[in-house]
Amino acid sequence: MRLPLSFFIGLRYHRAKNSNGFISFISASSTLGIVLGVAVLIIGLSVMNGFERELRDRFLAIVSHGELEAVNPPLIDHQQLLSGASEHSKVLGAAPYVSFSALVQKGKQMKALSLKGIDPSLEKNVTNLHQYVGDDAWQALASKQPQIVLGSGIAKLLNVAEGEQVTLLLPKANQQNRLSSPQRVRVKVVGLMRAGGQLDNQLAFINLGYAQELMQWQDGVSGISLRVAEPLQADEVVRSVAKTFPQLVYIKSWIRQHGYLYQDIQLVRTIMYAIMLLIVAVASFNIVSTLILAVSEKRGDIAILKTMGASDQTLLKSFIVYGSYNGVLGCAWGALLGVLGSFGLPKLVGLIEALIGHSLLSADIYFIDFLPVKLIWTDVIAVVAAALLLSMLATIWPAWQATRVKPAQELG
Repeated sequence: MRLPLSFFIGLRYHRAKNSNGFISFISASSTLGIVLGVAVLIIGLSVMNGFERELRDRFLAIVSHGELEAVNPPLIDHQQLLSGASEHSKVLGAAPYVSFSALVQKGKQMKALSLKGIDPSLEKNVTNLHQYVGDDAWQALASKQPQIVLGSGIAKLLNVAEGEQVTLLLPKANQQNRLSSPQRVRVKVVGLMRAGGQLDNQLAFINLGYAQELMQWQDGVSGISLRVAEPLQADEVVRSVAKTFPQLVYIKSWIRQHGYLYQDIQLVRTIMYAIMLLIVAVASFNIVSTLILAVSEKRGDIAILKTMGASDQTLLKSFIVYGSYNGVLGCAWGALLGVLGSFGLPKLVGLIEALIGHSLLSADIYFIDFLPVKLIWTDVIAVVAAALLLSMLATIWPAWQATRVKPAQELG
């Protein structure tokens, strides 16, 4: 298939050696700028997508979407609240829990943690905690015994292994608001939770019935946890469920407690997109400079083409093709490097961590302790399309200047 004349002229000009080396330098720098901008933006968006995926699939698999907690515990007649929540159209599951703060001790080492009593059979309706605990430990939690599942970060700090005994220091039953010596309870570590992040350093779990015995609550609980169909609507759904229950309860949702994680991810994504597109825009201005110099250098050629019958439209398209070549080339290489970089970044980060002997993402600070990456092809297409559009728009004005060349003045 024969190319249109404008394509032939534009590509021919690009392949021809420029007498002015400065034009070649600006042309190469514009291409390199577009390559870097597109590649870094694709890699950055892939990392943000990875954090969003881990927040949804890992963090929210352990933290319930919402909770209704008694203002004055225990929660009376929680079965009524459970049944009311289960009937809500946007609630996928509900489970009771007993929650209190505690200290865990082994030898001279102590660690504060959030201890939660759960019913394993009902907890599966609310979270996917069992996936990070293991089947044996999950089955052990079903029995009302002095057994505990510790976060792996807590176990590492205390140097505790599965099967060993630890001491829990708990507030005495019915004396949560008074100063008194804590009750000491020996429990067996039956499993470790390995979620790979901040929660491993904060959470521990015991059987619901055993927790009720410790608090002397009989059938009472601290509250119920909920799983909703749309996590971003958790606050609204939890509030609507609370309105159906006569007892005063605190309304909690992951958005109120941990929503900053999602907001930070979206903010970083937006800022990154804006900054990288600005980098591409700056590179596109180099295309403008390249074309202005090229038009100035080839005014004689343009005049000859006009005398041979080339129309202004043909010349306009020719120089748009000439200028867009750098944009197309930069977008192609940028997309390739961005995709390869997205797949190879976790291995590169792992290699750097091995060399320096230190984790770049600390589980004490971040909700995960590894760098997640999720490449979404629609992001790649959007980035490449935006970069191509900017680079092509940058060619219009210089190309239009080529149509204003007057043959009589140039060849006279």
